[in-house]
Amino acid sequence: MKIKLISIALIIFVLSLSLNIISCNDNTSDIDYSSVKRETLKNKTLIGSNIYLPKNTKWFYTNKEHNEVEFELPTGYKFLLFDEKEGSFRLADAGAGYSCTCSADGSCTTFYNDSVGYGCLQSNCTGSCTGKRTKSLSASRIEGVVFIDNDKIDTKTDEMASLSDLGKVGIFKVEEFRNEIKKGYDLIYKHIDKPNFKSELSKMNSTKFVFAKTYLFGVELGLVIPKDPKISKLLPNLRLASLEDAGGPKGCSCSGTSGGSCKLEKEGMFGYTAYYCTGCTTCTMN
Repeated sequence: MKIKLISIALIIFVLSLSLNIISCNDNTSDIDYSSVKRETLKNKTLIGSNIYLPKNTKWFYTNKEHNEVEFELPTGYKFLLFDEKEGSFRLADAGAGYSCTCSADGSCTTFYNDSVGYGCLQSNCTGSCTGKRTKSLSASRIEGVVFIDNDKIDTKTDEMASLSDLGKVGIFKVEEFRNEIKKGYDLIYKHIDKPNFKSELSKMNSTKFVFAKTYLFGVELGLVIPKDPKISKLLPNLRLASLEDAGGPKGCSCSGTSGGSCKLEKEGMFGYTAYYCTGCTTCTMN
């Protein structure tokens, strides 16, 4: 009987030890990276094909294989992350990274170069290497970097956001961004009848309303506001355009080109509509 009890106790001890080992291996969130050497970007740097990390972003390798790096943005910025599992967007100031995956045996190495940004080297990978704007075991993909010091609708911004095409749509799904647009519109139309925001710009009353070019989180944002000379006096730096011009073919353009596929798009929320340009990396409102 004594031998049986000892055997049972030994089995329980071994199982407990195994579970603790598994738990420690899976709990990557508790890894302390505070002592890991950081590198600092001296210039804005490309990640992927059209998203730039701002100057002074810090980065470091998260493992000995060097197949993954994590980023730390400077003060005033946040990542726009897309959760590939949930299909949702959120802002985050930490935890985003870039990783390289091998299609066969071995591993790839993530590298940084001043000219091309981040990419993958073959290392001892026997297949092909694929780079992605996520950490290896994360579902959160970087779709942009926004400037959160510009946290209220303004006529100017010190820094512009850098967003992918998906990010330009996704930022309108972020609660903080949507709520600020609503606050701005609510204030403007508190005592004034608002236009039918479901209509196209060309069908709105251009004698009563005008197109205003503003910024929020470093994102260039178009709003329809009352055509009132008092607004121009209060906000002399506010860029205005007629509804016809803003909604026309020359409403947006890519820097250094005639415009190409760059065009004005819109997003509706809370009974309002906000506008943005998309179609190329340097797409802006004229």
